Amino acid sequence: MVVCGGQYGSEAKGAITAHLAKDCQEPLVVRVGGPNAGHTVIDDDGREWKLRHVPVGFVNPAATLALAPGSEVNPRILWEEISALEAAGHKIQGRMCVDPQATLLDDTHVAAESASTLNDRLGSTAKGVGAARADRTWRTAELASGVLNPVKVPTLIEDWRTAGRDVIIEGTQGFGLGLHAGLYPYCTSGDCRAIDFLAQCGVSPWAWDPDDLDIWVVFRTRPIRVAGNSGPLMGETTWGQLGLPEEYTTVTKRVRRVGEWDSRLAYAALAANGGPAVQTHVAITMLDQLFPEVQGVTTLSDLSQRAIDWLREKTNELGQPVDLIGTSPSTQVRGVYYGG
Repeated sequence: MVVCGGQYGSEAKGAITAHLAKDCQEPLVVRVGGPNAGHTVIDDDGREWKLRHVPVGFVNPAATLALAPGSEVNPRILWEEISALEAAGHKIQGRMCVDPQATLLDDTHVAAESASTLNDRLGSTAKGVGAARADRTWRTAELASGVLNPVKVPTLIEDWRTAGRDVIIEGTQGFGLGLHAGLYPYCTSGDCRAIDFLAQCGVSPWAWDPDDLDIWVVFRTRPIRVAGNSGPLMGETTWGQLGLPEEYTTVTKRVRRVGEWDSRLAYAALAANGGPAVQTHVAITMLDQLFPEVQGVTTLSDLSQRAIDWLREKTNELGQPVDLIGTSPSTQVRGVYYGG
């Protein structure tokens, strides 16, 4: 399973990944990317975790956790997260590894981006990922081989595939932020499709039977972008006008920009992440932001009629049913909605 964002990030991919991980017996959950993207998950004790390195699949105590070879690893952030999770009773170290080919991200990369105009020009989080990738391109970057349990993640994934066990790749950011998605320069330093995340894990999609490859494209009811001059956002409004509390970015702690559903962007994201050639699934989160009456709902029969009508409308727009719906940060509804 590959979990991707269909908009500009912060689609609640973490909640969807955690939901999928809990449904698996002994999954391997692999995180890609760097610490410029945060994923939020709520554990079984109701504690909220905003993570930038540790895969959110940790909520399944039987899960093996890994950082992909295409990741950028900041050891300080990684160990801070591990320490906090273990202090709360979650065992992490013994079941987590870092591919030795991952790129080491250090303070010089953060300083380089902080001293640049990236944040002012493009709304960048300036957490050093682009600088680390630039160093990797110039072949001057160090590798993260000694950070934590060095294991070749592509081999690990192949072991899981051979054994018929579940692998979940936890993608970062969203399709619209892709380097080649059409919104350059208002983008991140890499592409954000399922094929890109597979490549960052060192995995050939052709090694898998198409029936065994599931792509999950996650959308939120109202897309967001990070604060600042971060690029176009259809139907941009404010949290106050929507009557909703302000949202803050996980990494930079700045108020997010918010807009309205963009059907064209959503359709393009689905097409870019596989289309009819593979099993592409749609997840829509934060339905309770549009329809407060569905907050916490976990069964189809308890959804309001206006929520069902809205989901039917999205199904018709996308040409594909909605397979998973988020009704709060920790509750989901599984089901299939067909247009009428």
